[in-house]
Amino acid sequence: MKYRLAIFDFDGTLASSLDGISACMTDALMAYGYAAPSLDEVRATVGLTLEDSVQILTKDRVSEAQLPAVVKLYRELHDTKAASSIRLFDGVVELLEELPSHGIKSALVSNKGRKGLDHLLEQLRIWAFFDLVLIAEDVRFNKPKPELYSKHIAPHFAEITKSDTIVIGDAEVDLRFAKAAGLACCWARYGYGDEAKCRALHPDYEIGKIGELRDILRGGRE
Repeated sequence: MKYRLAIFDFDGTLASSLDGISACMTDALMAYGYAAPSLDEVRATVGLTLEDSVQILTKDRVSEAQLPAVVKLYRELHDTKAASSIRLFDGVVELLEELPSHGIKSALVSNKGRKGLDHLLEQLRIWAFFDLVLIAEDVRFNKPKPELYSKHIAPHFAEITKSDTIVIGDAEVDLRFAKAAGLACCWARYGYGDEAKCRALHPDYEIGKIGELRDILRGGRE
């Protein structure tokens, strides 16, 4: 039996975006007097909400009052500075465009802002491939909370059960979300997630490139 719904992460799963994210985060934090984070430090926060990322990268020194301003500046920088450096991983377009012909629906769940993600999906020409796109402002529950699935995703696909659904992501938070929601998960090990932490969650599958997902989605399960 093949899967009928694939829930994709964006950064590190469909697109190579770390350099742009790091540059924008550095500029946003330094504008408010915080030290520039290393690339590895930023990598460790990819997939989290921006609020959580900023708190981690400032070592919880950012105040509750200042946090929204840092996040706002990051989003503004990302929209203008990072977009041009973001590229899809090889094989993403080919995979996404095949899914409808195999009866597989797709959802994209990202912590990017609406303006920034809309622009990227248009720029990368993959907007039309998704049956549902959710961004941070759309939801009350973020990864890894299981309510992200039950409250925000499942109602759009009422005819598709949990057993027919799989989450594809590169980070620990993606796998934790899938496990909490009772969904199958596929770890994209080529992305930005911490290898030890991701393996410790025992994903159902792992892939070294996006093309390897094809057989999994269409029923080639071990």
